[in-house]
Amino acid sequence: MTDIDARRRGRLDQSVIVDAVLALASDERDSRITFKRLGEALGVDATAMYRHFRNKEELTKAALDRLSGMAVEDARAVPGSWRERLERHMIRNAELSLKYPSVAAEWALVDPGGPGDLASDEHILETLSEGGLQGETLLRAYAAVSGFTLAQSAALAQDALNDGSGVRDGSIPWVTGFGGADLGPYPNVREHRDALLAMNGISVYRAGIQAILDSVERWAHEGAGAAAGE
Repeated sequence: MTDIDARRRGRLDQSVIVDAVLALASDERDSRITFKRLGEALGVDATAMYRHFRNKEELTKAALDRLSGMAVEDARAVPGSWRERLERHMIRNAELSLKYPSVAAEWALVDPGGPGDLASDEHILETLSEGGLQGETLLRAYAAVSGFTLAQSAALAQDALNDGSGVRDGSIPWVTGFGGADLGPYPNVREHRDALLAMNGISVYRAGIQAILDSVERWAHEGAGAAAGE
């Protein structure tokens, strides 16, 4: 008996429906979730979804909010420095996006605005504050972390949906080729051609994380130096 079959035995509510959305997103990764498909999976008429969610966007927000909460919960479970916990948070967001691509592809378009999303914001601000940031610099770093994480996680999910190989580990090439173009006028591209072709989505994601967190540490150091000089 599958997880979705087991859910049919219980009462239909928002949590059960979101559970089913994520189960479908994990099992049927190449298709978008519809109320019709969700109703079939739960053994109910598609109209039953409207008793709990006004529309597909509201359902998507709830599913994304669940993923946000999961990423924070996993990050908080791992001891370590502020940087290690924040890095884990960002990596886990990408991992969940690759596991549930048909949901996570909406990250760049939909703001969940629920408890999971708020927990995510709280964790980012908390760890950055522990790193020594405050005031305007804290908010600037928050914007960089949050914006990068959501946009790149959505891009990883979309790549997974577009790719027909079933690969869900972020190993899809970042640069797929140069289309037979003459690289003569582009000396830097020509010099680094092989390295560029060796990059994949998750390696680019990890590089971005390191660049952002290195900047955070530098900003914190500069702020501490400025404060000491007052």
